[in-house]
Amino acid sequence: MKFIKTTLILSTLIFSASGMAMDKTAMGAVAGAAIGAATGKSVKSTVGGAVVGGGAGAMMKHGDTGKAARKGGAVGAVVGAGAAAVTGKSVLKGAAVGAGTGGLIGQATH
Repeated sequence: MKFIKTTLILSTLIFSASGMAMDKTAMGAVAGAAIGAATGKSVKSTVGGAVVGGGAGAMMKHGDTGKAARKGGAVGAVVGAGAAAVTGKSVLKGAAVGAGTGGLIGQATH
């Protein structure tokens, strides 16, 4: 298992280095998915990492697209934290996934 985690971390670094040619959203999604796979125990962790990473990448964009992603991320964080609190899940994790999802939606709807 340690070998797999090490391989995934090295793959993340390789994708990050080649990510300069990628879109910030795609680069964040690839890095987030690799980190989620390395630190998590299921496919859900990988998908969650991709969502959070993609949203973070979208929020780092410049101009109107980035501004829309940041607004969507702020709304998503509040909604995610509220939904997690109501369902009894981790509020911090809910806010992170909500912000990532909101950032992606904000970028897509711009």
